[in-house]
Amino acid sequence: MVVKPVDPNATVANTSAERRTITKYAAYLKIDPDSLTNVTLYTFIDKWMKTPYKYGGIDENGIDCSGFIQRLLNDVYNIQVPRTSAQQFFTKNVEPFHDNSYFSEGDLVFFCTVPGNPISHVGMYLRNRYFINASTSSGVSLASLDDPYWKKRFVAAGRVKISKPMSTGSKQSQSTKPARQ
Repeated sequence: MVVKPVDPNATVANTSAERRTITKYAAYLKIDPDSLTNVTLYTFIDKWMKTPYKYGGIDENGIDCSGFIQRLLNDVYNIQVPRTSAQQFFTKNVEPFHDNSYFSEGDLVFFCTVPGNPISHVGMYLRNRYFINASTSSGVSLASLDDPYWKKRFVAAGRVKISKPMSTGSKQSQSTKPARQ
């Protein structure tokens, strides 16, 4: 079954720094700050925001889109995915879908930005049709799926699958119904 990433440590912001971070991103996303509960995700995003783009980069000196998503999924959700956007799209851990009314926070969004390369860019959906990505022009930044550039190049989204152990010791994928954004 398909599951959106769920951070077991996601809570409402408790410290003043966490509240500032949540309030800032709620304003960017044009939503109520109380609806943002994944403090870990938005703290990670805030740490990386405006990091310059560097093809093949994987650190604060420069990072590319797939490296950023790989780090985000690992550091926030403890989920490992392959290195490139195409590998991330085709991995068995990501279930692709095309219905853009189905988006949920944590879904990956895939684009064709290089002619002849069907999947050449990846970001993570946040809320209200915004996603976080590392773009060649802006580095790590927020973008809108409604922006004509991204709208024209959108290919599909993907829900990351995670497995949780059952009490019997066997593994079974568990599913949560995503909230419509």
